[in-house]
Amino acid sequence: MMTFRRPTARFLFLSFLLLSAVVTYMGISYIGHELSSQERVIGASAGNQVEKENGESLAEAEEEQSRRLATFKAYCEKNNSMVDPSQARLDKHLFVFENIKTVYCYVPKCACKTMKLLLYNLENNKTARLMNVNRAQFLANISNYSANDHHSGWIHGQHFKRLTHYSKEEASMLVATYKKIIVVRDPLERLASAWLNKFVNMPAHVGNFGWVKGLNNRLRNYQDLNPTDKVSELKEERELDAKQPVPFRKFLFAVSKHLMENEHWLSFNRLCLPCQVDYDFIAHTDTLASDVRLFLKKNNMTANEDVLPAQLPRNANEDNVFSDIYSQVPTEEILSLRETFQEDFNMFGYSFEQDLAKILTGKAMG
Repeated sequence: MMTFRRPTARFLFLSFLLLSAVVTYMGISYIGHELSSQERVIGASAGNQVEKENGESLAEAEEEQSRRLATFKAYCEKNNSMVDPSQARLDKHLFVFENIKTVYCYVPKCACKTMKLLLYNLENNKTARLMNVNRAQFLANISNYSANDHHSGWIHGQHFKRLTHYSKEEASMLVATYKKIIVVRDPLERLASAWLNKFVNMPAHVGNFGWVKGLNNRLRNYQDLNPTDKVSELKEERELDAKQPVPFRKFLFAVSKHLMENEHWLSFNRLCLPCQVDYDFIAHTDTLASDVRLFLKKNNMTANEDVLPAQLPRNANEDNVFSDIYSQVPTEEILSLRETFQEDFNMFGYSFEQDLAKILTGKAMG
Protein backbone atom coordinates (compact mmCIF):
# COMPACT_ATOMS: atom_id res chain seq x y z
CA MET A 1 0.00 0.00 0.00
CA MET A 2 1.34 3.41 -0.95
CA THR A 3 2.14 5.60 2.03
CA PHE A 4 1.42 9.26 1.55
CA ARG A 5 2.92 10.78 4.68
CA ARG A 6 6.17 12.49 3.80
CA PRO A 7 7.05 14.99 6.53
CA THR A 8 10.61 15.58 5.35
CA ALA A 9 9.55 16.38 1.82
CA ARG A 10 6.87 18.72 3.09
CA PHE A 11 9.34 20.53 5.32
CA LEU A 12 11.67 21.06 2.36
CA PHE A 13 8.81 22.22 0.23
CA LEU A 14 7.72 24.79 2.83
CA SER A 15 11.22 26.21 2.69
CA PHE A 16 10.91 26.39 -1.06
CA LEU A 17 7.60 28.24 -0.69
CA LEU A 18 9.31 31.01 1.23
CA LEU A 19 11.69 31.55 -1.69
CA SER A 20 8.95 31.46 -4.30
CA ALA A 21 6.22 33.45 -2.56
CA VAL A 22 6.37 36.31 -5.02
CA VAL A 23 6.13 33.97 -7.99
CA THR A 24 3.22 32.14 -6.42
CA TYR A 25 1.42 35.40 -5.72
CA MET A 26 1.82 36.59 -9.30
CA GLY A 27 0.65 33.27 -10.69
CA ILE A 28 -2.78 33.06 -9.09
CA SER A 29 -4.17 36.61 -9.20
CA TYR A 30 -7.56 36.95 -10.82
CA ILE A 31 -7.89 38.50 -14.23
CA GLY A 32 -10.86 40.64 -15.24
CA HIS A 33 -11.67 44.24 -14.44
CA GLU A 34 -9.23 46.29 -12.41
CA LEU A 35 -10.01 45.80 -8.76
CA SER A 36 -10.10 48.63 -6.28
CA SER A 37 -8.50 48.25 -2.87
CA GLN A 38 -11.94 47.55 -1.41
CA GLU A 39 -12.63 44.74 -3.89
CA ARG A 40 -9.42 42.84 -3.44
CA VAL A 41 -8.43 40.18 -0.96
CA ILE A 42 -4.66 40.12 -0.78
CA GLY A 43 -3.31 37.22 1.21
CA ALA A 44 -6.95 36.60 2.06
CA SER A 45 -6.90 39.41 4.59
CA ALA A 46 -10.34 40.59 3.32
CA GLY A 47 -10.07 43.66 5.54
CA ASN A 48 -10.57 43.97 9.27
CA GLN A 49 -14.06 45.42 8.88
CA VAL A 50 -15.25 42.54 6.68
CA GLU A 51 -13.93 39.97 9.14
CA LYS A 52 -15.58 41.76 12.07
CA GLU A 53 -18.87 41.78 10.21
CA ASN A 54 -18.48 38.05 9.58
CA GLY A 55 -18.19 37.51 13.30
CA GLU A 56 -14.92 35.62 13.26
CA SER A 57 -11.50 37.19 12.79
CA LEU A 58 -8.68 35.50 10.95
CA ALA A 59 -6.82 35.28 14.26
CA GLU A 60 -9.69 33.30 15.76
CA ALA A 61 -9.85 31.15 12.63
CA GLU A 62 -6.15 30.42 12.92
CA GLU A 63 -6.49 29.37 16.55
CA GLU A 64 -9.37 27.09 15.60
CA GLN A 65 -7.36 25.67 12.71
CA SER A 66 -4.54 24.79 15.10
CA ARG A 67 -7.00 22.97 17.36
CA ARG A 68 -8.47 21.04 14.45
CA LEU A 69 -5.08 19.96 13.16
CA ALA A 70 -3.94 18.94 16.65
CA THR A 71 -7.07 16.78 17.09
CA PHE A 72 -6.66 15.28 13.64
CA LYS A 73 -2.96 14.45 13.99
CA ALA A 74 -3.40 13.06 17.52
CA TYR A 75 -6.11 10.74 16.25
CA CYS A 76 -3.99 9.53 13.35
CA GLU A 77 -1.01 8.89 15.59
CA LYS A 78 -3.09 6.73 17.94
CA ASN A 79 -4.97 4.84 15.25
CA ASN A 80 -2.63 2.89 13.04
CA SER A 81 -5.37 0.82 11.41
CA MET A 82 -6.31 2.60 8.24
CA VAL A 83 -9.13 2.08 5.77
CA ASP A 84 -8.34 -0.57 3.19
CA PRO A 85 -7.67 1.42 0.00
CA SER A 86 -9.87 -1.02 -1.90
CA GLN A 87 -12.78 0.14 0.27
CA ALA A 88 -12.02 3.83 -0.20
CA ARG A 89 -13.02 6.30 -2.90
CA LEU A 90 -9.70 8.12 -3.04
CA ASP A 91 -9.42 7.68 -6.81
CA LYS A 92 -12.52 9.78 -7.41
CA HIS A 93 -12.32 12.42 -4.73
CA LEU A 94 -8.76 13.78 -4.70
CA PHE A 95 -8.49 16.67 -7.14
CA VAL A 96 -5.14 18.18 -8.11
CA PHE A 97 -4.71 21.87 -9.00
CA GLU A 98 -1.19 22.25 -10.38
CA ASN A 99 -1.06 26.03 -10.81
CA ILE A 100 -1.89 26.68 -7.17
CA LYS A 101 -0.17 23.50 -5.95
CA THR A 102 -3.20 22.26 -4.07
CA VAL A 103 -4.80 18.87 -3.49
CA TYR A 104 -8.45 18.99 -2.47
CA CYS A 105 -10.59 16.04 -1.42
CA TYR A 106 -14.18 16.90 -2.15
CA VAL A 107 -16.88 15.53 0.12
CA PRO A 108 -20.46 15.80 -1.18
CA LYS A 109 -22.78 17.81 1.08
CA CYS A 110 -19.77 19.63 2.53
CA ALA A 111 -19.71 22.82 0.45
CA CYS A 112 -18.14 20.92 -2.45
CA LYS A 113 -19.81 23.15 -5.06
CA THR A 114 -18.42 26.25 -3.39
CA MET A 115 -14.94 24.78 -3.07
CA LYS A 116 -14.84 23.41 -6.62
CA LEU A 117 -15.78 26.83 -7.96
CA LEU A 118 -13.25 28.67 -5.82
CA LEU A 119 -10.38 26.36 -6.74
CA TYR A 120 -11.41 26.38 -10.40
CA ASN A 121 -11.25 30.19 -10.39
CA LEU A 122 -7.88 30.25 -8.66
CA GLU A 123 -6.40 27.57 -10.88
CA ASN A 124 -7.55 29.17 -14.14
CA ASN A 125 -7.49 32.88 -13.30
CA LYS A 126 -11.26 33.06 -13.77
CA THR A 127 -14.15 34.81 -12.08
CA ALA A 128 -16.85 32.25 -12.87
CA ARG A 129 -20.09 32.58 -10.92
CA LEU A 130 -22.97 30.16 -10.39
CA MET A 131 -26.54 31.37 -10.77
CA ASN A 132 -29.31 29.87 -8.66
CA VAL A 133 -31.05 28.31 -11.67
CA ASN A 134 -30.83 24.91 -13.35
CA ARG A 135 -29.46 24.36 -16.86
CA ALA A 136 -32.83 24.61 -18.62
CA GLN A 137 -33.74 27.83 -16.83
CA PHE A 138 -30.30 29.26 -17.58
CA LEU A 139 -30.47 28.49 -21.29
CA ALA A 140 -34.00 29.88 -21.55
CA ASN A 141 -32.77 33.24 -20.25
CA ILE A 142 -29.16 33.17 -21.40
CA SER A 143 -29.31 36.73 -22.75
CA ASN A 144 -29.69 37.95 -19.17
CA TYR A 145 -26.35 36.50 -18.09
CA SER A 146 -22.73 37.45 -18.66
CA ALA A 147 -19.94 35.23 -20.00
CA ASN A 148 -18.83 34.54 -16.42
CA ASP A 149 -22.26 33.31 -15.33
CA HIS A 150 -23.20 29.62 -15.33
CA HIS A 151 -26.11 27.46 -14.18
CA SER A 152 -25.97 26.02 -10.66
CA GLY A 153 -24.66 22.58 -11.63
CA TRP A 154 -22.10 23.76 -14.18
CA ILE A 155 -19.09 23.36 -11.90
CA HIS A 156 -19.78 19.65 -11.37
CA GLY A 157 -19.35 19.08 -15.09
CA GLN A 158 -15.85 20.51 -15.26
CA HIS A 159 -13.05 18.01 -15.84
CA PHE A 160 -10.86 18.30 -12.78
CA LYS A 161 -7.55 16.47 -12.80
CA ARG A 162 -7.56 13.60 -10.30
CA LEU A 163 -4.68 12.05 -8.40
CA THR A 164 -5.07 8.87 -10.43
CA HIS A 165 -4.04 10.78 -13.55
CA TYR A 166 -0.47 10.58 -12.22
CA SER A 167 1.91 7.68 -11.72
CA LYS A 168 2.26 6.30 -8.19
CA GLU A 169 5.58 8.08 -7.78
CA GLU A 170 4.16 11.39 -9.03
CA ALA A 171 1.07 11.04 -6.86
CA SER A 172 3.18 10.37 -3.78
CA MET A 173 5.31 13.46 -4.43
CA LEU A 174 2.27 15.65 -5.06
CA VAL A 175 0.63 14.60 -1.81
CA ALA A 176 3.90 15.11 0.04
CA THR A 177 4.54 18.61 -1.30
CA TYR A 178 1.26 20.25 -2.31
CA LYS A 179 -1.16 21.97 0.05
CA LYS A 180 -3.86 19.50 1.09
CA ILE A 181 -7.30 20.73 2.12
CA ILE A 182 -10.49 18.94 3.15
CA VAL A 183 -13.85 20.46 4.08
CA VAL A 184 -15.97 18.54 6.59
CA ARG A 185 -19.27 18.88 8.39
CA ASP A 186 -20.98 17.45 11.43
CA PRO A 187 -21.67 13.87 10.24
CA LEU A 188 -25.29 13.78 11.43
CA GLU A 189 -26.04 17.17 9.90
CA ARG A 190 -24.52 15.95 6.61
CA LEU A 191 -26.76 12.86 6.69
CA ALA A 192 -29.86 15.02 7.09
CA SER A 193 -28.73 17.26 4.23
CA ALA A 194 -28.23 14.26 1.93
CA TRP A 195 -31.69 12.89 2.78
CA LEU A 196 -33.41 16.24 2.17
CA ASN A 197 -31.62 16.69 -1.14
CA LYS A 198 -31.96 13.22 -2.66
CA PHE A 199 -35.12 11.81 -1.12
CA VAL A 200 -37.32 14.83 -0.41
CA ASN A 201 -36.49 17.85 -2.57
CA MET A 202 -35.55 16.03 -5.76
CA PRO A 203 -38.78 13.98 -5.88
CA ALA A 204 -40.98 16.90 -4.80
CA HIS A 205 -39.47 19.78 -6.79
CA VAL A 206 -37.50 18.18 -9.63
CA GLY A 207 -39.59 15.08 -10.27
CA ASN A 208 -36.56 12.78 -10.07
CA PHE A 209 -37.59 9.56 -8.31
CA GLY A 210 -34.49 7.52 -9.13
CA TRP A 211 -33.04 7.79 -5.64
CA VAL A 212 -36.40 6.94 -4.05
CA LYS A 213 -36.90 3.86 -6.23
CA GLY A 214 -33.35 2.66 -5.63
CA LEU A 215 -33.57 2.90 -1.86
CA ASN A 216 -37.07 1.39 -1.71
CA ASN A 217 -35.89 -1.60 -3.73
CA ARG A 218 -33.04 -2.17 -1.32
CA LEU A 219 -35.36 -1.87 1.68
CA ARG A 220 -37.73 -4.44 0.18
CA ASN A 221 -34.87 -6.83 -0.58
CA TYR A 222 -33.63 -6.47 2.99
CA GLN A 223 -37.10 -7.24 4.33
CA ASP A 224 -37.33 -10.37 2.18
CA LEU A 225 -33.96 -11.60 3.47
CA ASN A 226 -34.60 -10.59 7.10
CA PRO A 227 -38.33 -11.12 7.74
CA THR A 228 -37.91 -11.21 11.54
CA ASP A 229 -36.09 -7.87 11.78
CA LYS A 230 -38.42 -5.82 14.00
CA VAL A 231 -36.29 -2.68 13.97
CA SER A 232 -36.94 -1.79 10.34
CA GLU A 233 -40.74 -1.88 10.80
CA LEU A 234 -41.06 -2.32 7.05
CA LYS A 235 -43.85 -4.89 7.38
CA GLU A 236 -46.32 -2.11 8.01
CA GLU A 237 -45.50 -0.57 4.63
CA ARG A 238 -44.72 -3.50 2.34
CA GLU A 239 -45.65 -1.56 -0.77
CA LEU A 240 -43.46 1.52 -0.55
CA ASP A 241 -44.71 4.27 -2.84
CA ALA A 242 -42.03 5.23 -5.36
CA LYS A 243 -43.64 8.65 -5.77
CA GLN A 244 -43.39 9.61 -2.11
CA PRO A 245 -40.34 10.95 -0.25
CA VAL A 246 -38.44 8.31 1.71
CA PRO A 247 -39.03 8.84 5.46
CA PHE A 248 -35.90 9.92 7.30
CA ARG A 249 -36.15 6.95 9.64
CA LYS A 250 -36.01 4.49 6.73
CA PHE A 251 -33.07 6.38 5.21
CA LEU A 252 -31.12 6.13 8.47
CA PHE A 253 -31.96 2.45 8.71
CA ALA A 254 -30.56 1.89 5.19
CA VAL A 255 -27.40 3.83 6.05
CA SER A 256 -26.81 1.94 9.30
CA LYS A 257 -27.29 -1.40 7.48
CA HIS A 258 -25.13 -0.28 4.51
CA LEU A 259 -27.98 -1.11 2.14
CA MET A 260 -27.22 1.74 -0.27
CA GLU A 261 -23.72 3.16 -0.05
CA ASN A 262 -23.16 6.44 -1.84
CA GLU A 263 -20.62 9.26 -1.78
CA HIS A 264 -23.24 11.66 -0.41
CA TRP A 265 -23.21 9.87 2.94
CA LEU A 266 -20.12 7.65 2.94
CA SER A 267 -17.77 8.55 5.77
CA PHE A 268 -15.00 11.11 5.35
CA ASN A 269 -12.61 8.33 6.27
CA ARG A 270 -13.61 6.20 3.29
CA LEU A 271 -13.85 9.06 0.82
CA CYS A 272 -10.57 10.81 1.57
CA LEU A 273 -8.27 8.51 3.63
CA PRO A 274 -7.43 11.43 5.95
CA CYS A 275 -4.60 9.87 7.95
CA GLN A 276 -2.83 8.53 4.89
CA VAL A 277 -3.10 11.77 2.97
CA ASP A 278 -2.24 13.84 6.08
CA TYR A 279 -4.24 16.98 5.30
CA ASP A 280 -2.67 20.21 6.46
CA PHE A 281 -5.81 22.37 6.34
CA ILE A 282 -9.25 21.41 7.68
CA ALA A 283 -12.21 23.65 6.90
CA HIS A 284 -15.69 23.29 8.40
CA THR A 285 -18.86 24.21 6.53
CA ASP A 286 -20.15 26.42 9.35
CA THR A 287 -16.98 28.55 9.32
CA LEU A 288 -16.18 28.22 5.63
CA ALA A 289 -15.84 31.94 4.84
CA SER A 290 -13.19 32.62 7.47
CA ASP A 291 -11.54 29.24 6.85
CA VAL A 292 -11.15 29.94 3.12
CA ARG A 293 -9.71 33.39 3.75
CA LEU A 294 -7.24 31.94 6.22
CA PHE A 295 -6.27 29.22 3.74
CA LEU A 296 -5.59 31.85 1.08
CA LYS A 297 -3.64 34.04 3.46
CA LYS A 298 -1.45 31.20 4.68
CA ASN A 299 -0.64 30.28 1.08
CA ASN A 300 -0.16 33.82 -0.30
CA MET A 301 -3.12 33.61 -2.67
CA THR A 302 -5.23 36.45 -4.03
CA ALA A 303 -8.93 36.25 -4.87
CA ASN A 304 -11.79 38.54 -5.76
CA GLU A 305 -13.99 39.10 -2.71
CA ASP A 306 -17.08 38.69 -4.88
CA VAL A 307 -16.39 35.01 -5.50
CA LEU A 308 -15.39 34.09 -1.95
CA PRO A 309 -18.00 32.34 0.22
CA ALA A 310 -20.14 34.51 2.47
CA GLN A 311 -20.09 33.86 6.19
CA LEU A 312 -23.23 32.15 7.46
CA PRO A 313 -24.25 32.00 11.13
CA ARG A 314 -22.46 29.19 12.91
CA ASN A 315 -24.57 26.07 13.41
CA ALA A 316 -27.35 27.70 11.38
CA ASN A 317 -29.13 24.38 10.77
CA GLU A 318 -28.97 22.96 14.28
CA ASP A 319 -32.56 23.63 15.31
CA ASN A 320 -34.00 22.15 12.16
CA VAL A 321 -31.67 19.15 12.04
CA PHE A 322 -31.54 18.03 15.64
CA SER A 323 -34.81 19.33 17.06
CA ASP A 324 -37.08 18.60 14.12
CA ILE A 325 -35.59 15.95 11.83
CA TYR A 326 -33.72 13.63 14.21
CA SER A 327 -36.16 14.03 17.09
CA GLN A 328 -38.74 11.99 15.13
CA VAL A 329 -36.44 8.94 15.06
CA PRO A 330 -36.24 6.47 18.00
CA THR A 331 -33.07 7.04 19.99
CA GLU A 332 -31.84 3.45 19.67
CA GLU A 333 -31.90 3.77 15.88
CA ILE A 334 -29.81 6.94 16.02
CA LEU A 335 -27.33 5.13 18.27
CA SER A 336 -26.81 2.58 15.52
CA LEU A 337 -25.13 5.30 13.45
CA ARG A 338 -22.37 5.79 16.00
CA GLU A 339 -20.21 2.93 14.78
CA THR A 340 -20.47 3.96 11.13
CA PHE A 341 -19.38 7.56 11.71
CA GLN A 342 -17.41 7.44 14.97
CA GLU A 343 -14.07 7.88 13.21
CA ASP A 344 -15.34 10.98 11.44
CA PHE A 345 -16.53 12.44 14.74
CA ASN A 346 -13.25 11.72 16.52
CA MET A 347 -10.92 12.70 13.70
CA PHE A 348 -12.42 16.11 13.02
CA GLY A 349 -13.40 17.26 16.49
CA TYR A 350 -17.15 16.66 16.38
CA SER A 351 -19.07 14.95 19.19
CA PHE A 352 -21.72 12.30 18.73
CA GLU A 353 -22.65 12.69 22.39
CA GLN A 354 -23.27 16.43 22.00
CA ASP A 355 -25.40 15.82 18.92
CA LEU A 356 -27.36 13.16 20.78
CA ALA A 357 -27.95 15.56 23.68
CA LYS A 358 -29.39 18.13 21.26
CA ILE A 359 -31.63 15.46 19.73
CA LEU A 360 -32.89 14.38 23.18
CA THR A 361 -33.56 18.03 24.04
CA GLY A 362 -35.57 18.32 20.85
CA LYS A 363 -37.55 15.20 21.76
CA ALA A 364 -38.29 16.61 25.22
CA MET A 365 -39.49 19.91 23.78
CA GLY A 366 -41.43 18.28 20.95
